[in-house]
Amino acid sequence: LPVVYLVNVALKPASELYSVGVFTLVQEPTFSNFLDAWDKIKYYLLNSLVYVSASIPLGILLASFAAYGVTRIKCRWRNAVVNFFMIGMLIPVHITLLPNYMTMMWLDLLDSRIGLVILYTVFNIPFAFYLMYGAFMNMSHEIEEAAVIDGASPWRIYWNVVMPISRPSIVIAALINFIGVWNELIFANTFLQSNTRLPITTGLLQFVGEFSTAYEKITAGILMSALPIILLFILFRKSIMSGMTEGALKG
Repeated sequence: LPVVYLVNVALKPASELYSVGVFTLVQEPTFSNFLDAWDKIKYYLLNSLVYVSASIPLGILLASFAAYGVTRIKCRWRNAVVNFFMIGMLIPVHITLLPNYMTMMWLDLLDSRIGLVILYTVFNIPFAFYLMYGAFMNMSHEIEEAAVIDGASPWRIYWNVVMPISRPSIVIAALINFIGVWNELIFANTFLQSNTRLPITTGLLQFVGEFSTAYEKITAGILMSALPIILLFILFRKSIMSGMTEGALKG
């Protein structure tokens, strides 16, 4: 129903929207709202694609390094390291705004894409670590032992054996982190000032004026901004299902 509501409003001309209301079915559908919204948000969409394309692979890679090391290296501090990453999932981002702002200012990374990518990467690591830690713990060690007998190095075992087997968990972590970065608003509003670097979430706010809001255009922009997430779920639905049930059954 929310999607139907958005489509219904996005197809209404402004005159019809304000004369008959938002809850009535569209009488004279028009696609001009989508064209106007596209002209306004296309650069913000490109910025969001840059942020997710840079932060998601880097965060997954770093989380996999940590998870693989913790599950394969036996030491007395292993549980402490796992708990450290778990705490990262419990800290609200709001209480980190001031220290992060001071750090970004000290590093001269305010109002820069690199600074925002670093923040997105770091805050996405704990969840990805949690998923891959469980996948690596449940993985059979016989496969790795066979690779060692064949002369494979630790790096080759990690890259050619462990990572392909853990693909469902990696896909789940990447999709969840993708949604988080794509829908993120607080960091973008706090650490960016230039209009040319803003992501799609802040770009949609361009339709909100001081005295009026173009609801028909903002709903069209919301629908277009949701398309990448919908397409990803359609393309990776099999990996999502296998990743959600991984480790639940043995056999």
